[in-house]
Amino acid sequence: MGYTHYWTFGPFIEEKAYKTALTECRKIIKASPVPLGNWEGKGNPNLQNGFNCNGVGNDGHETFRMGKEPIRDEWFCKTAQKPYDVVVTACLCVMHDHLGSACEVTSDGDPHEWEAGMNLASKVLGRTIRIPYNVINQTRMYGWAAEAYRKEHPEYDYTPLDETHPNRHSERKPNWVK
Repeated sequence: MGYTHYWTFGPFIEEKAYKTALTECRKIIKASPVPLGNWEGKGNPNLQNGFNCNGVGNDGHETFRMGKEPIRDEWFCKTAQKPYDVVVTACLCVMHDHLGSACEVTSDGDPHEWEAGMNLASKVLGRTIRIPYNVINQTRMYGWAAEAYRKEHPEYDYTPLDETHPNRHSERKPNWVK
């Protein structure tokens, strides 16, 4: 399939938090350390009504986009670990920072592959941004690798997920939602 990041917006999203996250993602896109183009990897990124961007030329792969309103479907962006991946991971860190569990983020990448994006977001926004907890806790990460990463990064005090964890592609709703 290829190196891909996935995200799903839950049913309870605070509109103000989502708009703030979009604004901060646009700042990250503008400050990108790698060249970015529009959805087809040409010109400039589109920052209207949400945003969409891609790497330029051969450094592009699939379009990364967020709508003006959160779309409650599973979304994904296959970056193939091309240079613009740093912007994608930075923005997904910001989305999770503002929306918490209302924005479930998972990835084919391990946490160390998200550090550049986390650092970019923290630098551009002037505050500490963290890697989404499902990226740290993902079930696809070997137990020994997850344990080693957590030892190196005590700021991530998450409990590992077990085999009973719901499919990462399903939307999670609070228990009281019928």
